[in-house]
Amino acid sequence: MRVREALPRDAAALRRLLEAVLGRPLEEDQAAQLARNLLYFLSGQGNALLLLEEEEGAVVGAASVWVRQGVFDDLPVARVDRILLHPDHQSETAALLLLEQAAALARSVGAGDFEVALEEPLPLPEGTLERLGMTALGAYRARIR
Repeated sequence: MRVREALPRDAAALRRLLEAVLGRPLEEDQAAQLARNLLYFLSGQGNALLLLEEEEGAVVGAASVWVRQGVFDDLPVARVDRILLHPDHQSETAALLLLEQAAALARSVGAGDFEVALEEPLPLPEGTLERLGMTALGAYRARIR
């Protein structure tokens, strides 16, 4: 498996992933809105959508990463606020592949803080953030060393 940044042409693959996660097909107007949202998200400065692909190219996971200037620090803050994994690929390995790439992206833009703020936290093994070169500051929040 590999992780790469999403492109506007990935709208159909994202639709298939979302349909698998939801367990139902999207209505055509919902699929059109998803494509518009993808274009809007990718056009924003500091936004990235990371895709987890199988060797054949099928998208089996995604993570949204936002990078913004911190209010109190001079360094940017990177935040992962959503990770989607295909029901057949719900694993620590898949989540870690996405988080590792998100952390690499955060480092590449000089982020000082890296936050993972998920609505439904993924079960990550003990010491995950430390192995990614971070110090835990709270529930899924870390400072890059």
